[in-house]
Amino acid sequence: MNSQPNARIFAVATVAATLLCVIAGPFGTGVLPVPTRTLVWAALISLNALKWWSWYRWLGPRISDGPWADFALAAGGAVVLNATLPLEIAWVYRAVGIDFAPGWLGMWLVAVLISVSISAVVTAVSWRRPTANEAPPPQPSPPRGLALKADLSRLLAVTSEDHYLRLHMEGGDRPLILYRFGDALADLDGLDGLQVHRGVWIAAKGVSAAEREGRRWWLRLPDGTRLPVSDRHLPAVRARGWLAR
Repeated sequence: MNSQPNARIFAVATVAATLLCVIAGPFGTGVLPVPTRTLVWAALISLNALKWWSWYRWLGPRISDGPWADFALAAGGAVVLNATLPLEIAWVYRAVGIDFAPGWLGMWLVAVLISVSISAVVTAVSWRRPTANEAPPPQPSPPRGLALKADLSRLLAVTSEDHYLRLHMEGGDRPLILYRFGDALADLDGLDGLQVHRGVWIAAKGVSAAEREGRRWWLRLPDGTRLPVSDRHLPAVRARGWLAR
C-alpha cells in the first residue's frame, strides 16, 4: 500500500460513498427529498475526503513504507480527523433544516471503529502482495543453448572440431558435442572470456600461461593443453593482459 494519496482513488471513493449514503439515507436523512439528501451527503463526505487527503499529503512522505506504517497512519487519522465529525454532521443538518444533536462520544467511537476496521482490512490484503513501487522478485532464467549441454560455470575453453565442439572443463573432462561454434559464441557472450582464434574461445580463468613461438602466440590451459591465438584476435588478448602470464 502506498502512503501517498491517489487523486483518482479519492475522487472515486468520494462519489461512491456519497451515492451509497444518498440511497441508504442514514441518520434520518431518508425522509429528505433526494436533492437535499444529495447535498447533505456530498458536503459531509467531500469535507471528510478533503481532511483525509490533507492528512496523507502531510504525513505520508514522513513515514516509512510498509503495511504496518500505512495502518498506523490510517488509524491515527481515524482518531484525530473523526473528532470533528459529530459537529460537522450537526452543522450540515441544521443548514438544511433538520434538528439533530448527535452524541459526540458515541458517534466518534463508531466513526473510529469503522475507519480502523477498513484500514485493518486494507493492511491485511496488502501484506501479501508487492506495493506499487516494489518490483517482484527476479525469476531465474531457464538454461538455454550451450547451458543445456554443459555446466558453463566449469567451462575453461571451447574448440571447434568440424561440426562438433570440444568442451574443456574444470576437472579434466573434455566432452565432444554436436553444436555450431557461432551459436556457442552467442551463448558465451555473458561469460568472462574471449574468442582467440577462428574456432577457439577461452575463459579468463582457463588461461594459466602464455607462450610464444616465433610470431605465433599460444595460451595454455591448466591441464597443459595449448590453444593458438590468431593475429586478428591478438590485440584483444594482449589488452586483457593474458600474454604476460
